[in-house]
Amino acid sequence: MRANNFFKATTTVDEVVRSNPALNRILGERGIDTCCGGSLTLADVAASRPGGAALPAPERTKDRPGSPNGPPRAVSVQGRTRYLKFLVASLLLALTFGFALGAAMLATTTLAWNLLGGVPVTAVKLAHGYAQVFGFAALFIMGVAYHVVSRYSGTPLAIPRAAAASFWLQTGGVLLVVAGVLPGAPWSTVASVAGSLALLLAAIAFATVVHRTLGGSGKSPAHFGSFLRAGCVWLVVASGLTLLTAIDAGVALQPAVWEAGLWGFAGSWLFGMSLRILPVFMGLPPSPERGGRGLVILYQSAVAASVTVAVIEALTPVAYGRVIAGSALATAVAVFVLRLGVLGPRQPSVADEAGYAKFIVTGYAWLLAAVLFGAAWSAAAALGGTVAPSLLLDFGRHAFTLGFLTQMIVGVAMRVVPVFTGRPLWSRSWCEATYYLLNAGVATRGLQVLVAQAEGVAPWPYVSLSGLLGLAAFVAFAVNMLRTVRSPRAATQLAGPPQLAAVGSTEAPQR
Repeated sequence: MRANNFFKATTTVDEVVRSNPALNRILGERGIDTCCGGSLTLADVAASRPGGAALPAPERTKDRPGSPNGPPRAVSVQGRTRYLKFLVASLLLALTFGFALGAAMLATTTLAWNLLGGVPVTAVKLAHGYAQVFGFAALFIMGVAYHVVSRYSGTPLAIPRAAAASFWLQTGGVLLVVAGVLPGAPWSTVASVAGSLALLLAAIAFATVVHRTLGGSGKSPAHFGSFLRAGCVWLVVASGLTLLTAIDAGVALQPAVWEAGLWGFAGSWLFGMSLRILPVFMGLPPSPERGGRGLVILYQSAVAASVTVAVIEALTPVAYGRVIAGSALATAVAVFVLRLGVLGPRQPSVADEAGYAKFIVTGYAWLLAAVLFGAAWSAAAALGGTVAPSLLLDFGRHAFTLGFLTQMIVGVAMRVVPVFTGRPLWSRSWCEATYYLLNAGVATRGLQVLVAQAEGVAPWPYVSLSGLLGLAAFVAFAVNMLRTVRSPRAATQLAGPPQLAAVGSTEAPQR
């Protein structure tokens, strides 16, 4: 398709963007973006709007400094406010109890300093974990999900009140759980139970909204919806295990919470969204439909085995249980990455204005490191009748959380937040700084492998740099995102359909 031809009703959004990548921002400012509706035709896009309304004309705004002509701006207040509060809460929890508290904890354990006062390291580790998994990751995924799932399915978001309630339940639940595990006061159990119950209710509300919204669409390329639904189930399971742990602290279910929350919830959602958005984002070939269902079953079965073994091991050792679970998980992840093709060649014509593609590629590379030093190493050690070194397993967890999960969220945010808001990314240079600081933080954390394997302590104090680098990276990311959502919208001129192809892009220069 040539860019100077008129588009037809049967033209898909993907085809529009491929013919002229400059139209991506223009479509985004009209509420049409390839992150969620790329396979829809222009006719589908028009029909999916309330009442099948036509694309809205941009509103004129009052003159502002730097915009003497009062450029037209597309406004989508409802969609913007729906996800924006999730984004802000996610960033704040990650900055405080997530990265800052994690950096202080790491410095305390690796250096001759005490930055935690009288709070036990084990309690701080729990608070840090809950803030990152149930705060940062879960809130971000929820906010993006409420925005894109509705557009993907072509139906309005189901039960919007439940979606709104899930924000307060999830945010309040995380704060209560963190407050419950930190002070060790008599009321901490009450706070932990109340917070865990709120997290469970939030997970149920989220799962219900996503399931009902996806139910309005019969399309599910590459089993995108199957991964998303499974991820919702795993969030409910992780929250339920958190509640059981809060009620009876003597039951060692915390490892199962992390297995369900990370590999089950976060892994399933990132895999599902990758199948849907990366072929357009990065010029990857579409994931083949053949064998897609088997891949979903393989991965979910592997996660189920890992969670089940973690639960059983809280009560009694399981012979070769970790061998089966670890091998299955490592195999499923390797097969998924291979089928996705994210580490292979890409179409060079696909626009990457913010440089987000390198976050995605590097994130998947760290994912392979995570399964190597986590599930695979644990399985190999169990097969030999030993236990994998805790430092090595800890690096595997952080290769997943910091290298894969955080990097995927950052990369996706760099791509979708400008699209959601209709504003250009505030700073390309801050994006670059985030990338290099973040990966330096993960690599520095890898010094734990040397300490564990060489049984030496020489590199041990330098592991503390990982926390500082990760914190600096996230500060750069948070500032970039907050400045983006608060910046003036980009000036855009858009002729009425069907003459989209004749329109150029007027992007604001990035710092």
